[in-house]
Amino acid sequence: MSFELKNTEGSYFPSLRLSLGVIKKSIINMRYQFIDKIKRLEKNKEIVIIKNLTVTEDYFEEHFINFPVMPGALQIEMLAQACGALVEISSDYTTFSLLLMVEKMKFKKMLHPSDQLIVTATVISLHEESALFSTKVEVEGRVVTTGTLMVGIRKLDTSGANFSKTMDRLTERYAFLLRDTEIIG
Repeated sequence: MSFELKNTEGSYFPSLRLSLGVIKKSIINMRYQFIDKIKRLEKNKEIVIIKNLTVTEDYFEEHFINFPVMPGALQIEMLAQACGALVEISSDYTTFSLLLMVEKMKFKKMLHPSDQLIVTATVISLHEESALFSTKVEVEGRVVTTGTLMVGIRKLDTSGANFSKTMDRLTERYAFLLRDTEIIG
């Protein structure tokens, strides 16, 4: 089974074919999971997540030796995962998202092990095939990273034989992240 991302009028992304296996891997088996807890979620509007940085995260070993700093690219990935979680949960897991565009990203402070990050992604505009988000990261009440992200949104084929397995894994993963979450909408 595969899904085709078509470059339709007004879309920002090229044509691309993805197998269900690739989609499952991108949604569930990411190398880096940057959501420790979903604190608050207002469907189709805003998500607030928590990420606790620990010295055991392998990217701190080399970035930088004796001065561990979270790479900016991984901060962007964390923001994209927050946006994706909002899209996927709001659709009852019938869609997935892919990062399409990053704009006006500002890194105002270096992030280190032991920092607790409060990540907020707020919908600026939401369409059937894409969503634009205003994002920010806070540490101890201070805004340390800001930017605008666009994600492409695609519907999953809910009639496929493998869909129920994917749905079970997504439900299980998000159930853990959504524990004690304030959900609105």
